[in-house]
Amino acid sequence: MPTPFLTTPENRSAHAACQDLLQHVTEPQANPLFLHGPSGTGKTLLVRMLVDELQQRPVSVCLMSASDFADLEDTHYDPDATLWVLEDMQHLPRHSIERVVQAIDERLRCRLPMLFTARVGPGELGHRGVAFPRRLTTRLAGGLVVALTPLQRGSRRKLLALLAEQGRLTLANDVLDWLAEHLVGGRELEGAITQLHLLHKLLQKPVSVADLPKHFEAQQEANAPTVERIAEHVSGYFRVEPKRLRSGRRSRDVLLPRQVSMYLARQLTGLSLEQIGRYFGGRDHKTVQHACKKVERAMQTDETLSGTVRQIHAELA
Repeated sequence: MPTPFLTTPENRSAHAACQDLLQHVTEPQANPLFLHGPSGTGKTLLVRMLVDELQQRPVSVCLMSASDFADLEDTHYDPDATLWVLEDMQHLPRHSIERVVQAIDERLRCRLPMLFTARVGPGELGHRGVAFPRRLTTRLAGGLVVALTPLQRGSRRKLLALLAEQGRLTLANDVLDWLAEHLVGGRELEGAITQLHLLHKLLQKPVSVADLPKHFEAQQEANAPTVERIAEHVSGYFRVEPKRLRSGRRSRDVLLPRQVSMYLARQLTGLSLEQIGRYFGGRDHKTVQHACKKVERAMQTDETLSGTVRQIHAELA
């Protein structure tokens, strides 16, 4: 049974952009569409819906994963395809960058549409702390860039209800409320409905809220934000090695992501200032306190930083 797509405030702009591309895919287009968002926000589902629809028409689609893109001569890349889709740009091999730039330039000259997806925006793409070259990222950002954000509780509740209805599984409102509160990503919600089908058969009675905590304990623990997960997540956004956040370095490229990590650790974990400081290179509680206040002040005036911190917070919460 195909996974249903639910239009929500978190994905509405991306859905509208794909629908617009669908309507005008055969018309000359000068710029690519770039969708980005964390895992589980619906990028792949949107792409599959778009491709499935186009396969019913007399047009061709070249759908590829960036991790498989090695060379224009030894891939199934079709330069004449009506639409070129390249998914998961964060996994593009560095040695393939020039080939992708060439392919983009050729399609721009021919005014052929392109769709790219990634976990982060064009400017945040990179490998091991080294950003992708601007000759690629400026081309990716030259069209329409649309973000998908993690589903909030209300949207998770609606998706769970839709999944349950599609799977012909009757769930009480308090069960749906509990799942929406404790589980996060779209794939996780879909997996939860599958598990509840099995639990229903096992118990031979309707699933109640009392049955849920123990059954979903592993998922809750896996989702719980830890200082390690926070540091790793922040490192990915700022393109620095996680271990550098724990070092004694005070260089500018490390200082800000370390402070953001401390701020989020204070917001999302029950750790004390001393415990947070100990993780980040043995710093004292005053340093952590100073970092938190500095990030709070900066977020009031720096819209880019504020958006980044809110995005990471939403992904980890």
